[in-house]
Amino acid sequence: MAAEGGDTEAQAQLGLMCERDGRAEEAERWYAAAAESGHVMAMKYLGTLLSGTGRTGEAERWLRAAADAGEVQAIVNLGALLLRDPQRAGEAEELFRRAAQLGVVHGMVNLAVMCADSGRDAEARGWFERAAEAGDTESMLHLGRTAQGEGRAEEAEHWYTRAAEAGDPAAMTELARWCASGRRMEEAERWHRAAAETGRALSVTNLGVFLAQSGRLEEAERWLRQAADAGEPQAMFNLGVLLGETGQAADSRDWYGRAAEHGHLDAMYNLGNDLVETDPERAESWLRRAAEAGHIPAMFNLCVLLNGQGRYREAVPYLMKAADAGYPPAMNAAARDLLDQRRYDEAEPLLRGAADAGIPAAFRNLGRLLKETGRLDEAETWLRRAADAEDVEAVTLLMDLLVRSGRNEEATRWLQWLVQRGHARPA
Repeated sequence: MAAEGGDTEAQAQLGLMCERDGRAEEAERWYAAAAESGHVMAMKYLGTLLSGTGRTGEAERWLRAAADAGEVQAIVNLGALLLRDPQRAGEAEELFRRAAQLGVVHGMVNLAVMCADSGRDAEARGWFERAAEAGDTESMLHLGRTAQGEGRAEEAEHWYTRAAEAGDPAAMTELARWCASGRRMEEAERWHRAAAETGRALSVTNLGVFLAQSGRLEEAERWLRQAADAGEPQAMFNLGVLLGETGQAADSRDWYGRAAEHGHLDAMYNLGNDLVETDPERAESWLRRAAEAGHIPAMFNLCVLLNGQGRYREAVPYLMKAADAGYPPAMNAAARDLLDQRRYDEAEPLLRGAADAGIPAAFRNLGRLLKETGRLDEAETWLRRAADAEDVEAVTLLMDLLVRSGRNEEATRWLQWLVQRGHARPA
């Protein structure tokens, strides 16, 4: 009644209520009525609402009007709107700086991010610290992670602790992980529980994972089910992992499926792998969805599945994408094809990358490449590593190399090794 009677404050508040209820058109009408009459906060509300619907020109006009009238949050929102256009980044930074200097925390944070993104680390750190001192827990977390990455352990723990003690559940989890990395497991559990008690589903999930890693599987399952039932995809995935490890395969696949339907890529991958033997069509579908979304191991496993069905042309692009992304098994597989074609220069860097990652088959293939290109000493080193990993083909290649260099006695010992394992028969 007050709004219909022209009360601008009532119009602005009614607009907020409508927006909160999802009635955007009605909210816009009331905001506009108040804004047109000069209500500054309504100008900000209207500009922000229009910004969210993509009407950037109208949004800029109203946010600028509110900013010019001294509404500091409108300054930040206007900067965020302008930042969508890379050509106006300079204008956005000026607005964030203006808001930051007025003490607006969001202005400090946005300015700090822009400084960090453009390599002005010292200035970025200064603004993150000012925002943290003003109570912004995200800035505290950023400072903690930066200090941790740069090896400043005491400073990292200081910021994690401050953010956690301020009640931020994400910070509590970060602090719990920090404590666990230092083997302070009681502290780690205390912070994981504190985070879970906030009701944040992801924090509940993290507690469940921590308990599972500690071997307390029944308690872990209870917490993971709580978060999974609340709709947290990461909990669904981790519950699937736990159930699979405890022999509950059907339930495991069910939870993988639920997480996969929520877009969880690792769940798609695990579900696809689990279905390869029993339902290859569904396995292909899930592996393909994960692969198309950029999951590198899924690309490789999809390639393996397609190859097994004789669909080599379909498989090759997935193999090459996984190899180009540096996935060691894919690098080895791609290099093996190149090796068979004697394209040694192309195969060698892939094999060295896969071998450095510890893929035993790559030890053998690299040894073979080196043997075929005449680098026998290095070839022997890699073939021995593969033979020690019980790679039969590598043992055969190594035996040939030993015989050619006159080390028949050692070659005979390797032949006996093959016979004992049923890979060769005595003459």
